[in-house]
Amino acid sequence: MSLAVRWKHTPAKLVVTVEGEIDTRTVARLKESVTAAREAGEDLDLVVDLTKVTFLNSAGLAALVEIASQCHRDGQQLRLVCTTRVVLNPIRLTGLDRVFTIVDAP
Repeated sequence: MSLAVRWKHTPAKLVVTVEGEIDTRTVARLKESVTAAREAGEDLDLVVDLTKVTFLNSAGLAALVEIASQCHRDGQQLRLVCTTRVVLNPIRLTGLDRVFTIVDAP
């Protein structure tokens, strides 16, 4: 399966919705799409909605850490919407649930 990334601006935040598999083949698309969304969204807080992600491996986790680092550097708050085991398990197993702000809805 491929990866689809969409984003929309609201007055208070930028919501990036990710659908599909985040792995070695698709991670570059994820990073490029989030970067483009952040550039278009100025200084809005970023919400990455991962509820439709069907697979997340270590390359995907590394991309999320990189995105979090960029947001922190730019003074932008990042929240991840994670409600499925497919996404939550790797985040919890690596201890990243103590690093990311995880929410149930955008």
